[in-house]
Amino acid sequence: MREINLSSHITQHLVSFKWALELRKPEMYPQQQGGTWNKVFRYVWPIAFVLVFAIVGAWGGNIAHETSITWIIVIAYLAIFFGIAIAIGIRSTRVRFREIEEYMKMTKSGAVEKLTRDDFMKAMEKDPEYIQETNRFVKSQMKNMVILMVVLIGLLLLYTYVLSGPFIALAKYISDTVDIGYYLKPWFTPTVQEANLFYAYFIDYLIYFGVFFILMYVIFRIMRMPFMSMNVQITDYPYTVTKELIIFRDAMLIDGMYLLKSPIQVKQIVINEKRRFIEFQLSKPLSGLPYTKIRIYHKSPRDLWDKAMKALFKIEEGTIQ
Repeated sequence: MREINLSSHITQHLVSFKWALELRKPEMYPQQQGGTWNKVFRYVWPIAFVLVFAIVGAWGGNIAHETSITWIIVIAYLAIFFGIAIAIGIRSTRVRFREIEEYMKMTKSGAVEKLTRDDFMKAMEKDPEYIQETNRFVKSQMKNMVILMVVLIGLLLLYTYVLSGPFIALAKYISDTVDIGYYLKPWFTPTVQEANLFYAYFIDYLIYFGVFFILMYVIFRIMRMPFMSMNVQITDYPYTVTKELIIFRDAMLIDGMYLLKSPIQVKQIVINEKRRFIEFQLSKPLSGLPYTKIRIYHKSPRDLWDKAMKALFKIEEGTIQ
């Protein structure tokens, strides 16, 4: 029926971009349950997407009688899937920026402290372990990505060239046995036999795209990347502030992208004066950010904490280390 031949700062921004593909509400700490619409969208979208492309594939195979149509369908599947995901991410990012803009207009107090890239870089230079941490994280991410992509391609090739035959035979058997075309004959099929053939194609493509979608879900899950509205968090590596930090009396703006309003609930806070940074672990996920830990480099981290940051935080567990 078909043949398909499926032959540190950069990392943290790459992961943040991928996380921008996640559908979120414009809340400070968005909850996993979300609203009713988000729930419906979250579960209906994948099912509808697979069904639509199974129908298109069945129509193409049965009506057009072109085996090359599968290439077009698969390319369209990937292009539209990621296109919709990117559109969702753009919408989510705009919502977050609009929240920041509204806060900046409403706030009556000026900045208590403002740090720039130069401030962070000067402190980072004093931390010999930073580069080693970043390199370990990048290597682990690249290794996982390569392994998972090899597994994905291998499974797809296995299905296409080995398992597709039995699935096609099964699909035709189901279609002919149940005689679906007799009861639900599409208007574009002149005979019941043609209708049954259409449904055989449909079942086959349904299995194909269903398997493909599940594989994508598993890979994104293992890679700790967002898949639709799945809540994924990187806990073993911090998001390091590198562009700008503006601290207000009741909030702090990180890199001009993430607004944390007081009280900022955290599990723990580490003030490392030797390595010159403040690191805190959020109790709940921050919209658009896959990291639970945020690190701020400063020449005098204890002074920065006591002077500008201490009043913004609420520690739920443990103490300041």
